[in-house]
Amino acid sequence: MIKILILLLVAGNAMAIEEASFRVIADDGALEIRQYPPHVVAETLVQGEFKDVGNNAFRRLAGYIFGKNDAEEKIAMTAPVTQQATEDGYFVRFYMPAEHNLDDLPVPLDDAVNIFEAAGGVFAVLRYKGGWKQDSYLKHRDQLMAQLEQNAAWQISGEPTWARYNSPLMPSFLRTNEILIPVEPR
Repeated sequence: MIKILILLLVAGNAMAIEEASFRVIADDGALEIRQYPPHVVAETLVQGEFKDVGNNAFRRLAGYIFGKNDAEEKIAMTAPVTQQATEDGYFVRFYMPAEHNLDDLPVPLDDAVNIFEAAGGVFAVLRYKGGWKQDSYLKHRDQLMAQLEQNAAWQISGEPTWARYNSPLMPSFLRTNEILIPVEPR
């Protein structure tokens, strides 16, 4: 068992993938505030239950980066995969590698996949380890929102986003997740 765990940890580092760039603008230990620049994403809207939408969206978005596009081009996987609730379902996004821009990315063959430049912004972020169950997401989201309600410098200015950094093959207790909430100065 220990050999398998070590192998997974080493393999995780060996398969490091590009992560979305950001700059930390404040960190008091309990709360990290990040500035994200605009970034190109592939996005799809999925209806359904929280526990199912990630898998359904992943198939669509992975199809795009694995060659289901007008150039049959493969695009590198990045992290995180984000998920945000809306009135119409959940928006799930893959960040495109920094080497790409809107002009050089192929067109998706699936009409449910959209490629665009998402606006940057300032976000309060809570990072945590653990699985992908809704209860864990809600617990950490509520924790971050409570911290922001008590914070004298920052106030909530938008809806939370859930960010997942690891493959489903990573044991759940080792997975890195984040809750991001748009904020603005008080």
